[in-house]
Amino acid sequence: MTKTLSAATFALALTVPAMALALDADTDGDGMVTMEEFQAAMPDAPAGTFEQLDSDTDGLLSAEEITAGQEAGILPA
Repeated sequence: MTKTLSAATFALALTVPAMALALDADTDGDGMVTMEEFQAAMPDAPAGTFEQLDSDTDGLLSAEEITAGQEAGILPA
């Protein structure tokens, strides 16, 4: 039980910062982050960061893509 709870807590800890970034950056509230919203939220991000995060190449970042970017070290956790 403790191991399961610890794993669940760890998984939640990884997603909370991603959700916070997604919610802060998503200024129009549509649940996705556009390149413009990302650049406004993270003006110091290196060029090409948005494209690295946009794994499905739809021009939008989902919370899942942001989480994956944090897990890969592309974004700060």
